[in-house]
Amino acid sequence: MSENLTDYGIKIEAHQTEHSDSNLLGHENGSIKSLDITKKKKDYQIAICQDGKFVVTFDMVNLRIKILQNTDYRPFYICEEKELDGTVEIDETIAYLKINNDFIIENENVYKPQGSELDINNSMDDENKMDVTFRWSIDISNIHKMNDDQYFVLVALSRINVDEDMKRTNEKNNDNNYDYKERYFIKKKFEFLPRKFNETTVDIPSESNNKSKKGIAIYRIELNKEIRENENEYYVFNRIGTCCYSNNHSVICRFVEVLNEDDSDDSKDLDPDDTVLKKFILLNFYGIYNFEFSDHYYSFRLSEKFEYPQSIKRKLNNWYADTDDGCMKRLLSSIYDKYFLVTKYKKDNQLLEVYNLANMELETTAKRFEKEDELFNFKKYNYIIFTITVVDYNFVLLKEIILLSRLYCMENGLQVASKKFNEMERIHLLEFIDSDETLLVIGEGSKEDKDPEGEKKLKIIIWDLYNTGKVEPIELDDFPMDIVRNIDTRLARTSGNILQIDNDGKVSSILKKIERILRQRKEKTEEEKNKHPEVCYPNPKPIIDVSDIEPWVLGEHERKTYYTLYHNKRGTEEEILQLFVGRSTVQIWHQVKDSKNKGDLPNNGKPFLEYIWTNRIPINQERDKTKLRIEYFKCGSNDRPHEKLNDFHLKVYWYERNIENNKKKDEDDEEIDKIEQKKIEINENKMVNRCDKVIKQEDISEKFRAVRHACKALEHLNKRCKNKSLIDNYIRSYKYRDMITYIELIVWKFAKLEPQNFRLLDIRHNIMKSLILSDCDDLIKYVLFGNEESIGNRVVHDELRHIPFNKSWPGRKFLKEDDLDFAEKNDYGSKNIIKPENNMELAIYHCKGREVKDMIVVAYFLEYYSRNAMDNAGWMCTVSKAIPLLFRYNYDDFVRKLFYKECFAGITQDSVEIIPKEYLTSHILNTELRAFGTVKLRSDKPFINKKFESKDEEKEEYNFKKNILNIFLLIFIPRWYKVGRNDKIILSPFSRTILHENDDIYDNPAIEAVISFQWQNAKNYFFSLFIRFLIYATCFGLVSWAYLDHSNIISQNFLLILIIVFYYLAIYQLITEVIEFRYRGIEKYCEIFNIFDTISIILAVTIMTIMLKNFQLSDGFGSAEDNIGLIVGISFSIFLLWIELILYLRLLPVIGIYIYHVIIIIKTIFPFFIFMAIVIFAFAHTMFVLLRNATDIKTKDSTFSGTATNSLTNEILDIKFKSDFDPTSSSDNPFTTFSRAIMTTYFWTSDNWVQRDQFYFWAVDLYTFIASIFLVIVLQNMLIAYMSGVYEEVTAKSRQILLKHRANFIAEYEALHHIHFSNPEPEPKFIYYLGQPRNFEEWSVAKKRNEGAIYDDFEENSVFIQRIFKERNYDKFSIWKYDDDNNIKERIENFKNIGNDMSDNIEYLIDKIKEIENMKIDLKSTVEKLNHELEKLKK
Repeated sequence: MSENLTDYGIKIEAHQTEHSDSNLLGHENGSIKSLDITKKKKDYQIAICQDGKFVVTFDMVNLRIKILQNTDYRPFYICEEKELDGTVEIDETIAYLKINNDFIIENENVYKPQGSELDINNSMDDENKMDVTFRWSIDISNIHKMNDDQYFVLVALSRINVDEDMKRTNEKNNDNNYDYKERYFIKKKFEFLPRKFNETTVDIPSESNNKSKKGIAIYRIELNKEIRENENEYYVFNRIGTCCYSNNHSVICRFVEVLNEDDSDDSKDLDPDDTVLKKFILLNFYGIYNFEFSDHYYSFRLSEKFEYPQSIKRKLNNWYADTDDGCMKRLLSSIYDKYFLVTKYKKDNQLLEVYNLANMELETTAKRFEKEDELFNFKKYNYIIFTITVVDYNFVLLKEIILLSRLYCMENGLQVASKKFNEMERIHLLEFIDSDETLLVIGEGSKEDKDPEGEKKLKIIIWDLYNTGKVEPIELDDFPMDIVRNIDTRLARTSGNILQIDNDGKVSSILKKIERILRQRKEKTEEEKNKHPEVCYPNPKPIIDVSDIEPWVLGEHERKTYYTLYHNKRGTEEEILQLFVGRSTVQIWHQVKDSKNKGDLPNNGKPFLEYIWTNRIPINQERDKTKLRIEYFKCGSNDRPHEKLNDFHLKVYWYERNIENNKKKDEDDEEIDKIEQKKIEINENKMVNRCDKVIKQEDISEKFRAVRHACKALEHLNKRCKNKSLIDNYIRSYKYRDMITYIELIVWKFAKLEPQNFRLLDIRHNIMKSLILSDCDDLIKYVLFGNEESIGNRVVHDELRHIPFNKSWPGRKFLKEDDLDFAEKNDYGSKNIIKPENNMELAIYHCKGREVKDMIVVAYFLEYYSRNAMDNAGWMCTVSKAIPLLFRYNYDDFVRKLFYKECFAGITQDSVEIIPKEYLTSHILNTELRAFGTVKLRSDKPFINKKFESKDEEKEEYNFKKNILNIFLLIFIPRWYKVGRNDKIILSPFSRTILHENDDIYDNPAIEAVISFQWQNAKNYFFSLFIRFLIYATCFGLVSWAYLDHSNIISQNFLLILIIVFYYLAIYQLITEVIEFRYRGIEKYCEIFNIFDTISIILAVTIMTIMLKNFQLSDGFGSAEDNIGLIVGISFSIFLLWIELILYLRLLPVIGIYIYHVIIIIKTIFPFFIFMAIVIFAFAHTMFVLLRNATDIKTKDSTFSGTATNSLTNEILDIKFKSDFDPTSSSDNPFTTFSRAIMTTYFWTSDNWVQRDQFYFWAVDLYTFIASIFLVIVLQNMLIAYMSGVYEEVTAKSRQILLKHRANFIAEYEALHHIHFSNPEPEPKFIYYLGQPRNFEEWSVAKKRNEGAIYDDFEENSVFIQRIFKERNYDKFSIWKYDDDNNIKERIENFKNIGNDMSDNIEYLIDKIKEIENMKIDLKSTVEKLNHELEKLKK
């Protein structure tokens, strides 16, 4: 039987189906072991799932899919003592599928009889090669659970038409015109009959579908789990559930998995079963396509298309039209795990943007200050390669185009480390291994380093990031260059797992191969060690008084255990290294002494500390019973890796109280005695834990470990120093300070000579935390700023030793049991205390309660972070969270200077793509400041079908009933606070900062941007309150109008509705006020706005209730009688409602700004008003006394005369009128009562002089004259001038008050229970804004007045004495050896310091010479004056 396969141009002959008695291969131990019935010509592709547990391979020629379980699966945590067994080959096959050209599975399993070899004869000539216009893409998902012991994985396979979907062609110049015709996948179910155990089949593709065409298929493979003898979990094939396929999609396919947030915990191992499939995405030339899927992933549908960022879109348009695979390699190199990398270039800067494909948002941005390579080199050397750790996806590592690797922090985009690999000409792959503590680098060797066939050798480098910093090269013999050339198809990698597939389709683990080589090297090293004899030195007397090694230990503790590690005597010179075991420390001291030459000895012949380790037992548990106990000490051989240290092993152990044990010390001691006397087993003990530690030579010789132990020792010692009962006299204090100096010098030298390694050590083990708790302010300043004098107050990037971060390494708690309470800070742990989560917060909390001048370390951190933040906003990631703590613990002076730092003006973002579309119009760009948060890839949503629901991770479902309930709550139920008055600690840092009510922050551009962004959410709630009040006031106005008019203009039924709505809204507003009162408390609630709110509601309700007494359903208020008191009440109510309406508008800039103008002016001139009122009161009192009973005072009689004509008789009459003025009547004389006297005197200011027109008395005229001058001319004009001056400054202050009230409203809104109709967007990392804040110029002027370091003014008054770190004369004898390049740097820096010292001395001498010259001039002038005086005397 023959068949022509037109899709590959392959002509084959196949044997008919044969039957045999052989057993079925593939079901040994539940898996398929040997599947080899394919055409001879094979070309394979491999992919690994995101968690690394499953692998899928694809034979691109024979269309075979193989699914395997990764037997070299490496979870994040691997115990150091556990070794991964098994072979290099990954051979645990789960399923083997054959498909046709339409992606339809023709056979589930391919079988063959044991001992036979079935083959298919074919001949591959030049005319029968695979079509180069098509490429393949394959991916596999993590395993997901259906029910007990039933699981499934998804396999996606795509055949890509490169010309149509991976290149820009002339036929499709408009991207928007290209779209998929079919948005749904066709779904097909499979039912295969089980085969007999002795059956062998060979399936030939049918002739009906023999043409290659693009398409994609998603197979749902169902599995069963079983536990085998080795207690490992294995998965076996059950069946193929469904296949969703389409012939209209031609893309790179990727499953995007995320950790289940509810189950993920840093303290636990990362479990792949705790992941959920967030998205299924497809990528091609035109964009990223997101597919929704139903529950259990039975069906898929295209829902949304995302555009690429413009920078990569331009490259796709212009660079890849002439390549065979189009832009496939470029896109594949930009994808890792769930992240998509975008590079941008602008002048000398390169921006590295990492987008999270799970939510299509910008995750982080890193910046490099290097020029872009030429276009030729960029295309020649492929693309930037990157990888991401599994540690909360906390770090990202990217590669320079040729040799340089850089490590960045995902949290903030800051560079952690960089490394240049001179052993390589080009890097091909980077991957984190060994629980992300080691970096694997695969690349090409130099041009000269070639194999016998003339090919360049592949180089593998292991970079130990956090333990030694060393780089170890490795060569693999069976790792051909062909795999690297096809790295996207022949290698599969995920964090900690790297697999390869060879030309025969065999999958193997690269890490297993590397481990074998490393194990062989280690065994060889051990053999070499064993060849050297053991060296044991006799113990001379101790070189240091054993009572001095732990000065805080009181009493008669036995501290005489010591061992001599090195003893060398050359003539009279003697050098000794001794190891001492104390109660809680292990120390190594070094001494060089000479009985004859005592003048030039290291450290003047005294011992100096070389190494210290502490068990870090809590101070309240340290006592003789919990001391360090020696289990064994072994002295090994000296294989000369270190000239002064033998290979030794010291194992010590001690006891600590169980965390759950609350019993007394005596009971703990009894338990320890029983364990030591072997009366009970350790496992039976429930009160105390037995801890142990092995200290070896490599702990001493490896600087990483030694420096880490030294930093922990500083913390350990400081906790004991803070306890005054332990350091109780001057001698102990001096010994303690001396030991601290030795330890600080160990840390300082490492930080000085190896800054990058210090930074890595800090990232992994957070040694900065230990320095903070150690109160090593001087050492912290050096770590942060280095020698500022020698580098012009600027720390260059290569010397940065610390970066901020908020997340601790998984499995490690940020705070230990006694990190905060050892100094009796007993408020820690109370309900309203913030638990520090980063070093910035820890420093603030640690220094709280001290005077400002003694909090200098906080100023160091603030200055360091804000100074570097101009290059990257990520430097402020911890400061932004810590600002509320700064206000809480009264660091206001620091905050004031911090907010004038340049970084608070904002950092220019080079990318225009982050700007939302609605902000891109010229009209918007020219208006006021606009802020926005989350940066997402731009998307079009023409495909969304609400009937097709996508499965999402732990998001609240909003169905019709839920939305109806939310509408009811939104309209009828007042909002309650989800945060209590004493629980405000859980609010965001911004809200907590606002609640501390510091007005200085509102003139800052960054704060205005944050308020502008947060207002976008809060304004909807504000307008809902405003509309309710508007309806409430309208109801009152209409009802009161009906009452006053007594007409039937408003019908009785409508009046009744208005009354009901009025009372409902009144109750709603009163409940809202009561809720707010309970939340804010009486002190903060009683402000003018809340008082008006309450009074306007209560008064209106009272008046309405009185009016309702006259309301009848028949005629409304038609029969009501007028009541002047009620009318007055109505007028007051309407007046207050209008005032309340105006005050409601205080949060709107257009009107609110003028409200604050008035408030500011009134507050400013209020003292003058008081003074003016006193003057008016004085004149009123004077006139009241004078004119209260003015019967004896002559009045001015007013007469009026004229003529009048009688209309009846036409008689002309002469008429004369005379005023009848009664000086005792209040209607004629307003000064008869004191209250009216005050009002009359006030109206003098408007030129109303009643007393002057009525009384003819000289005293009245005199007072009137004085008042006209003082009250009218002087005070009134002073008031006008004063108000004019105030108004010039009121604009800026009004803007700040507006921002303050908006911010307070935002903080209260955050505390409320929110009602949503869809899942809200998460809070963004950064806030971007367009335009310039209105107060920017004023802020810039104020910033210039506050230039300088934050700590400058406080350091001068600080109580700590800043130590100058410098080299000691015993350094060359020390066991610590640093590289020559570090020594060269050190010498250069010393020369710089010498030059600076010489410059300072020269400047000092010049100043002194100038002073002497000035003194000479002054003396000469004085002598001349004296001579002149003498001449005068002589005359």
